[in-house]
Amino acid sequence: MPENPIIFFDGNCGFCHSWVKFVAERDAGGRFRFAPLNGSTFRNSFSAEEATAFPDSVVLLTPESDKLFLSDAVIYTLLRLNPIWAGTGRILRRLPQPMRDFVYRGIAASRRKLFRKPVGVCPLVPPELKSRFLD
Repeated sequence: MPENPIIFFDGNCGFCHSWVKFVAERDAGGRFRFAPLNGSTFRNSFSAEEATAFPDSVVLLTPESDKLFLSDAVIYTLLRLNPIWAGTGRILRRLPQPMRDFVYRGIAASRRKLFRKPVGVCPLVPPELKSRFLD
C-alpha cells in the first residue's frame, strides 16, 4: 500500500508530461508521487493481467490501494490541489461519469496529435521535486 497517491503516466506522451507538471506545481503539500507506466514501480504495483486490463489512461493508485482511471483519476487529483482546482474537481464530479469518461477518451485518443512527444525519456525535473518521482 503506497503512503502517498501515485500517478502513473505515459512517459512518451506530451500531454501526460503536461499533466504531471501541472499537478506537481499545484500540489503544495507534496502528496502526489509520479512514476512512468513502463517503470519498475508500476510493474511492482500491478500484476501483468491487471495492467493489460487497464484503459488507455493515467493510472492513479491511492494510499488505500484503490485504482482510479480516466476522469475519476483526474477528479481525485483535482480535489487534492489548491481550493480553485478542488472546486473544479467538485464541479466535474457532478457530471455523469459516462460523459466525463467520453471527454477523457476523446482527449486521450488525440493527445499524440495535439501534443508533441517530450524530448528524451523523462521530463527535466527540478531538484526540489526529484524525490517525488519514482522509477
